[in-house]
Amino acid sequence: MDDLLKSYQESLRLVRDLLKRKISDEDRSVLRSIESDLVYAIDWMKTGRRPGNRRGIERRAAYQREKLFDPLLMQKFFRSSEPTYEWDEHERESSIISWDWERIEDALSVLTERERETYLMSRGYCLTYSEIANYLCISSSSVQTMIERAERKIKKRIKESLFCMCG
Repeated sequence: MDDLLKSYQESLRLVRDLLKRKISDEDRSVLRSIESDLVYAIDWMKTGRRPGNRRGIERRAAYQREKLFDPLLMQKFFRSSEPTYEWDEHERESSIISWDWERIEDALSVLTERERETYLMSRGYCLTYSEIANYLCISSSSVQTMIERAERKIKKRIKESLFCMCG
């Protein structure tokens, strides 16, 4: 990346040197456009964000959200609560250890029955909000609100619980 940045800076220097010479208006217009593009690209490479944006992508809420549990662990938790059969090796592989089971049960214990059901549908079965809404006969925004509330409760429980702090 440093080599690319140096290359762009060298190109910018050459373009600015050409602009100091006597050239036609048409050539000057093209060189000004090239200069503008180079400055834009260099600024982007230096800052890591689009020039002129007031807010960098790293500040957006979607990228600040924490995953309270590994999504795959939640799916394994959900699958391991279903009955297993001797002939089904896949189910046996997907079951989780008792420590993870206890940690998840402890974190989910603070949820109401409806919140728990909605949260497990979303994180366990990986259903979309609209699928959950259709199943429960509620709006998608209600599903979103319940899941956000559940995540806040789980996050608070994890912070407060000594049981959930390990692992």
